[in-house]
Amino acid sequence: MGAALRIVVFVILSYTIALLLDVISLYGWLPLILWGFVRMWSVSLSVVLCLVIFRESVYSNLRRFLGFSTRLLRLYMLSPLLIYAALGIYISLAVPLNLFDFSAYIDLIAEEVSSGLAGEQAANSAVILAYAQIALAHATAITLNAFFALGEEIGWRGYLYNLLGSKPGVTAALGIGIFWGLWHASAIILLGYNYQINRLVGVALFTTLTVLFTYPQLSVTEMAGGSVLPAASFHGAINAIWGLTIVATRLRWEDAEILLGLGLMGIIAWIVTDIVFQMFTKKVKRT
Repeated sequence: MGAALRIVVFVILSYTIALLLDVISLYGWLPLILWGFVRMWSVSLSVVLCLVIFRESVYSNLRRFLGFSTRLLRLYMLSPLLIYAALGIYISLAVPLNLFDFSAYIDLIAEEVSSGLAGEQAANSAVILAYAQIALAHATAITLNAFFALGEEIGWRGYLYNLLGSKPGVTAALGIGIFWGLWHASAIILLGYNYQINRLVGVALFTTLTVLFTYPQLSVTEMAGGSVLPAASFHGAINAIWGLTIVATRLRWEDAEILLGLGLMGIIAWIVTDIVFQMFTKKVKRT
């Protein structure tokens, strides 16, 4: 009963604060970049409030969630590579269906730089920038993006995971993934976050994806002894590179939202990724 009550209070606080921030942003009172940062860290605020309400140590809990070691550093650096693997799986599935077109991404960059460069220079620069952004996504994932994502991870893969028993698996991934996904619902519906056109369907699609993201995140959290830092770099990598699955296409936007990386193809790619990841981790544990 104690854990259940804490979960209810945590979810209510997290959802309420997020909704308030979304309404503030809807009326233009909060710049987009600041909205994203504050919204992500509002989950940690909910954790602190819960710990205070239930008279638990804020320091000891945060210390556990933010634990650090040499082994953890390796996990922190390696976790984003799983998103690169998922991207490779996605591309291998999407290219035969004409759902991934890297040249469309290059053309998009060329349009952005064309005002300051001649036609051929813009095209060449766009190619370099397109590949450079993919290569540099790892650095972004483990620095700025991880710092942003840490605000959420303290809540979802830290506090909530602890309340659910800290046991990785399908059940925990479903519970945390659904709570995490629905936490985005007000942003999707009110602001068109990730789904500008198909907003209600977007809530269902994104929640499915967050469940699939959560499965490997819980495994790396277990490997890290409860520290959420590797989960934060994982989350940071999603935000750094997974958007390529949306922009590297010539589909209409309304179709892209449903079919591509934040839709059906993304779900399929992450199901495959999770299965391969599970097989790999089982094999490693046996050796």
